[in-house]
Amino acid sequence: MKPETYFTVPFKMGQVVVNLRADGSVTSIDFDLEGIYNEKKTASKLGTEMGLYFDGREVRWEIELDLAGVTDFNRRVYDRVARIPYGQISTYGEIARDVGCSGGGRAVGQAMAGNRFPLVVPCHRVISRGRAIGGFSSGIDLKRYLLRLEGIDI
Repeated sequence: MKPETYFTVPFKMGQVVVNLRADGSVTSIDFDLEGIYNEKKTASKLGTEMGLYFDGREVRWEIELDLAGVTDFNRRVYDRVARIPYGQISTYGEIARDVGCSGGGRAVGQAMAGNRFPLVVPCHRVISRGRAIGGFSSGIDLKRYLLRLEGIDI
């Protein structure tokens, strides 16, 4: 299913691209660090909230995500990760335990690697044991940037 439209929100490292259906549900959120997408501004509430987030302000996302094709396990992981408070972190192992998959830190990592909704499902707040930063689909530099934006220095 292809998104029907998108908008972009600039930030220090590039821009965020929010892909939407006509009904307003978000199909994906991507980081464009290479300037691939044409800038497309919006006057939407979500666009304003994204701008506030990149100004270093806490935002409570209230949007409809299009979860078509997302497995039940990934939905449980996304729900748990979405509840990590702004400015706080959790580990892959803690998330696995909380969703009933003790010892499933790698499975949580795979769910995070396929996360189509970064920021709303804040996978950047999930780190490895011992405060190791772990992976991030858009690169470790961006993960560090997002964590520092929220006051976390790893």
